[in-house]
Amino acid sequence: MNNSQSHSIERSFRDLSDTEIANIEEASPLVGMGWTGSFGWDELLKSSRVLMVSEAGSGKTYECQAQQAKLWASGEASFFLDLATLAGNSVRDMLSTNEEIRFDSWLRSQSDIATFFLDSIDELKLTLRNFEQALKRLDKALAGQLARARIVITTRPVPVDRELIARYLPIPTPVEAGPTAEAFADMMMSRNGKTATSERLNVWRNVGLMPLSREQMREFAVLQGVVDPDALLADIRLRDAEDFAERPQDLIELCCDWREHHRIRSHHEQIETNVRMKLEPRIDRREKAELSQDFAIEGASRLALAAMLTRKLTLRHSADSDNVFASEAALDTSKILRDWEADKRSTLLERPLFGFASYGRVRFHHRSVLEFLAAKRLELLLSRGASIKSVKRLLFTETAQGSRAVRPSMRAVAAWLALSRDTIFDDIILLDPAVVLDHGDPQSLRPIQRVRALEAYVDRYGRGGWRGLAVPRVQVRRFASPELAQSLKRFWEQGVENPEIREFMLEVIAVGKLAGCADIAYAAASDEAKPPRERSIAMEALVQLDDTRIESMSASIAADRTRWPSAVARLAVLKLFPLHLPAGRLLRILRRVKEDPRVSAI
Repeated sequence: MNNSQSHSIERSFRDLSDTEIANIEEASPLVGMGWTGSFGWDELLKSSRVLMVSEAGSGKTYECQAQQAKLWASGEASFFLDLATLAGNSVRDMLSTNEEIRFDSWLRSQSDIATFFLDSIDELKLTLRNFEQALKRLDKALAGQLARARIVITTRPVPVDRELIARYLPIPTPVEAGPTAEAFADMMMSRNGKTATSERLNVWRNVGLMPLSREQMREFAVLQGVVDPDALLADIRLRDAEDFAERPQDLIELCCDWREHHRIRSHHEQIETNVRMKLEPRIDRREKAELSQDFAIEGASRLALAAMLTRKLTLRHSADSDNVFASEAALDTSKILRDWEADKRSTLLERPLFGFASYGRVRFHHRSVLEFLAAKRLELLLSRGASIKSVKRLLFTETAQGSRAVRPSMRAVAAWLALSRDTIFDDIILLDPAVVLDHGDPQSLRPIQRVRALEAYVDRYGRGGWRGLAVPRVQVRRFASPELAQSLKRFWEQGVENPEIREFMLEVIAVGKLAGCADIAYAAASDEAKPPRERSIAMEALVQLDDTRIESMSASIAADRTRWPSAVARLAVLKLFPLHLPAGRLLRILRRVKEDPRVSAI
C-alpha cells in the first residue's frame, strides 16, 4: 500500500475470538454487517501484547509502520522490526544509530514504556523455526525488561504462533518484574493499589484490522486521485463490489480501474482484471525467475482446477508446511506444474494472487478467483481440443437414483464456464437452474440466457412449499434486468405457490427497478394473506420504483390495523421511513406495534 496516500485514514480494530482468528477471511467482512465495538490505535496501545491477525492486503504492515513513526515523533521509544530479518540478526544490528541511542535510554530508564512492532513484510520468508528464533532474539535484547515492553505482532491464524509468543514474550507479574521507585510511587497514589499503567501492561489482546468502512473508502479514493469519489462509492454499492473495495490493496486497483473506465465493471470483468494485476511481474523486489503474466495466469489456472477437483484449497509452497501440518493435506504444486522449474513455481506462488495460509502454504486470495480460474482452465483445454464429454464428466455426475446432477463441489466452476459454453449452460438449465443464479456472474449472461434461466428456475421450483432456496442478494442484483419483466408477469399471473420463489421474483423487480411489474408489487404488498416478509419485499419494490401509490399505502398502514397487522407494520417502517412515512404516522404505528404483545422482535 502506498504510504503517502493513506496517512490520513484512521483505521479501526475489532477484538477477535479464537474461532474468528482461525477463520479470519470470514470474520473480517462482518464489520460491514453491523458489528459494533471497534476501536482505534489509542485504545489498542493500552495493551501490553497485541496479536494482529488480518487477511492479506488489509494494510497491517503500513499501519504498524505509521504508528511507530507517530510514537517516535512524540519522543517515545518505538521500533519496527521485520520478523524474517530479526530471525538472522540481533535487534541492535537492525537499529539505526539514533534508534540504538533511544533504545539504550529506554533500557536505563527503568520506568518508560517502549513499543516494538514485529511484522513480516514478506510472509513467505517466515518459517516456524525462524519465527521462534526472532522471538528469542527480541527476548534477549530486552534484557529482562519485558514488563516495560509493549509488543504488537502481526501474525497469522496459526495456533503455534501464539504459543511461542506466550513462551518467549510473556507479561511478567509485578513480582517477576521487580519493584522500582517509580512503580512504588504510582502504587501509593493510585486507587485500590492499581495504576493505569499496570492495568495497561497486563492485557493480552487478539485483534483484527477491520475492512475499510464506506467513509474510509471515500477518503482513500480521494487520496488515490479519484475526482468523483461519491460516484465511485455509489457504483460500488450498486454493483455490490465491496469484496473488491474493503482492503486497501484491492481498492487501489479498483480506483485505477475506475479512473480508466469510469464505472464499476461486471463481476466477471472485475475478477479478470484482478487476476491480471495480481499476476504481473513484481517490481517491489527481485523475483527468483522470470515469469510472464500470461504464463503465470496459465499456471494459476492449472492450480485452481486441481484445487477444486481435489478439494485441497491450500497449496504447498515449501517443505516447512510438512513440519507443522503433516496431518493436513495440501496440494503439492510440484505435481501439478511438473513441467515448471522450482524457481518459477515459487515465483508464481509469491505473487499477490496468493496469500499466506500457514507456514509453507499459500491459498488463492479470494474464493471467486479460484473458481473463475478453474473454469478458465477448462475453457482453455476445450479450445485446445479436449472433448466436451470429458469436461462434462468433471462438472456433472449421476446420483444414487440414476439421474444427472451438477457436482456440488463444481457448481461455481460450472456457472463460470456456462458463460462461454452454451452446451454447459443448457445442461445446467435442464438439471439445476439455481446454479447460474447462485454462482458465477449472472450479469454476464446474454439477455436470452437470463430469460431462460428465470423461466427454468421458477418452473422447476415454483410449485409446492418451502425448499430452502435463497439466491444471494448480490447475485439477484447482477441477474435483474429489464428483459425479465414479461416472464415475471406471466408466471405471477399463472400463480406461484412457493413463497421463496415469490420473494425472489419481487427482489428482482425491486433491484432491477422493473416498472412494468409495479402492479405485481402493489398487489403483493396489499394482500393480507401474504406472509409479512413477502409484503415487505413488495414494499421495497414500490419504493425503488417510486410508485405513486406509496403515499396512500403509507396512510393506510397507519390507520388500518386489520389490513396491516403489527408484524407487517413493523417491517413497513423499515422500508418507508423517513421518505414515505411522516413522523405523525410513524408514531401511530410505533404505538400500535408496542401495544401488541404478540409481536416479537424482528
